[in-house]
Amino acid sequence: MLIKIAASLLLFCFSLTAHTSERHSQLEKAAVDFVRSQITYDKSQKIELTANQLDDRVAIPDCSTPYRYSLANGEIRRNTSVLVTCDEQANWRIYIPVRKQVLLAVVVAASPIQEGAALTNSQLTMTFLPENRLRGSYFTELSPLVGAKLRRAMRKDQIITGRDICIVCKGDAVTISANAGGLNVTTQGTALSSGTIGDNIRVRNNQSQRLVTGRVKAVGLVDVKL
Repeated sequence: MLIKIAASLLLFCFSLTAHTSERHSQLEKAAVDFVRSQITYDKSQKIELTANQLDDRVAIPDCSTPYRYSLANGEIRRNTSVLVTCDEQANWRIYIPVRKQVLLAVVVAASPIQEGAALTNSQLTMTFLPENRLRGSYFTELSPLVGAKLRRAMRKDQIITGRDICIVCKGDAVTISANAGGLNVTTQGTALSSGTIGDNIRVRNNQSQRLVTGRVKAVGLVDVKL
């Protein structure tokens, strides 16, 4: 008889723990869903949200109406506390911490690439990485890098930054583009230094042999202000 009673109590406690654990998990998921509903972001980002696991010993009352969720601090932060309340239980409340991590789409090497290689689409790919891991001038699109040359060898999945490439390299044949009196004039030149998009480099006009400074606009293209 005692064995049956003990077994019954054990089964009851197990069922209660499982029920409580399920309710805790539901609140954690609902807190994450609530925070996500408050965030706006574009396709170049991913947002990862993780709720702190609640202690199963924390009592959560039955609530015939939906639990209410709000931002404890009034805004989304890297670590956000979600306040959970129940209209029927005026004195009950619980805080669920939710951690936010922003991932950005960046260009990485799709495979190992040798130093000096001219980059192609097949050597590049996009991946999402945590924002706090990104340093320097990383790239968010493939197209500006196609044709650029590597200054050093790259490992598979390594982030490609502005320091790793030259969009225009010293000695490259380039097109010099200049705006004169509302007309766009182009001529051929030779790069005398290396740079990435937005960098100012020295180039020689092959026709006049004049040395000018221009801004790198794209692979093989330098913009000069007259």
